[in-house]
Amino acid sequence: MKKNSKVAIVGAGVGGLSVAARLAKDGFSVEVFEKLAKCGGRNNLLEDRGFRFDMGPSFVLMPDFFEEVFAYCGRRLADYLDLRVLDVNYKLFYPDGDTLTVYRDSHRTREELERIERGGAAAFDAFIAETGRIYKLVRPLLYKCFTAGSLMHPEYWPLIYRIRIFESYWKLAAKFFKSEKLRFAFTFEAMFMGVSPYQAPAFYSIISYTDQVQKISHPMGGMYRIPLALEKLAREYGAKFSYNSEVKKVSRASGKVALELDSGRVLADKAVINADYAYARESLLGRKIPGYKYSCSVLLLYLGLKSKVSGLEHHNLFFAKDLNKNLSDIFKYKVISDDFSFYIHVPTVTDPSLAPAGKEIVYVLIPVPNLEKNKEDISSHEESMRNLVFKTVKAKLGVDLEALIETEHRFYPGDFISRYNIKNGATFGLAHNLMQSAFFRPPNFDRRLKNVYFVGASTQPGGGLPVVIAGSKIVADLINLEA
Repeated sequence: MKKNSKVAIVGAGVGGLSVAARLAKDGFSVEVFEKLAKCGGRNNLLEDRGFRFDMGPSFVLMPDFFEEVFAYCGRRLADYLDLRVLDVNYKLFYPDGDTLTVYRDSHRTREELERIERGGAAAFDAFIAETGRIYKLVRPLLYKCFTAGSLMHPEYWPLIYRIRIFESYWKLAAKFFKSEKLRFAFTFEAMFMGVSPYQAPAFYSIISYTDQVQKISHPMGGMYRIPLALEKLAREYGAKFSYNSEVKKVSRASGKVALELDSGRVLADKAVINADYAYARESLLGRKIPGYKYSCSVLLLYLGLKSKVSGLEHHNLFFAKDLNKNLSDIFKYKVISDDFSFYIHVPTVTDPSLAPAGKEIVYVLIPVPNLEKNKEDISSHEESMRNLVFKTVKAKLGVDLEALIETEHRFYPGDFISRYNIKNGATFGLAHNLMQSAFFRPPNFDRRLKNVYFVGASTQPGGGLPVVIAGSKIVADLINLEA
């Protein structure tokens, strides 16, 4: 029965690739249609002069979620990806000149914390214990599809209090750490979901837990190895891929799900949409979009340097002088800050193969407002933003990044729309606030169009590579139940 059942997948991002691999393994006839010339979606690759720039995600958390999708398909993750745990998780640079290095070795991390805040080590232990407790409650939920009606089920009522649903990520950290330095140190991960730590619910603190306990990994050969591995896995079970094949519309026709492409119509028994959810709802299904809240966007600089630099770790975060103002500018006032926080990714610290011998990759990410009712054009600020990054790095490390540039590429908020069809250029999709999490986030199936499903950062269970991979299991389970 399954072999005669065709599943069309719209989009070859990590979510679509993971669904393709699962369903192909389960015996379905699977074909993936992708707008771009290669797989990966936002987890993509830019190559220039021997530099291999990962364009999107820059780290691996929750490796057990990656292991699960390969195990589901009867394979070993280690045969497809070489994940290396970093000795330094990340390094934080504060505006007063202080720094905090968070290590793989938690004993060294505790020493760093104690240096910044007396009692910081004990506070860290208590914080990790609490976030670990929350993680154990939340993890099973990441493999479930909910509706608002699920809230009526008594088994979920105790979770409202047990996972601190009405408390923010920031307030949770503030219960343990006295200084803003350490509170920001253990809540900045909210920015990698495109939301302020003041708005993200406390249960997103599971990111902090996985950082510190499961550690941070890097796939040797770069982050793009992840979609390549998933594509290979899907192909091994017979999945087919059609690149440069943009789907323009999804509807019903002749009792099937119809996909409209420039090359014609494709009929399938079921369809999985891995495109951005807001875009899919509006452009592919032709429906109005509710009043969703969207994540921030980012300005990205990809720099290929002529020589190695010192003082930077694999992951680095530079805090604004007034981080509260910076967050308000991004999420409340929708303006570009004169002073801002930014992230620098230097993957060649761990993986020299990504650049020519003796050279370096520096990937700079600056959070900025998304393009919905944006009050300013980023083009009038980009040079001053770029210069502030270089000025800050030079002041703190004595390194003149600009003088070392051999090649440079930039990626703007508008590029997320034109390249990836991301509504409002909101890099991380729908915001991860309380009313767009769990029961209230768009489910993995379409309520109106039978046999249409969704996977990706803006649907349940949420954003981030491991969580999107969990979403692919939800979709595969739903389709198998109905097969």
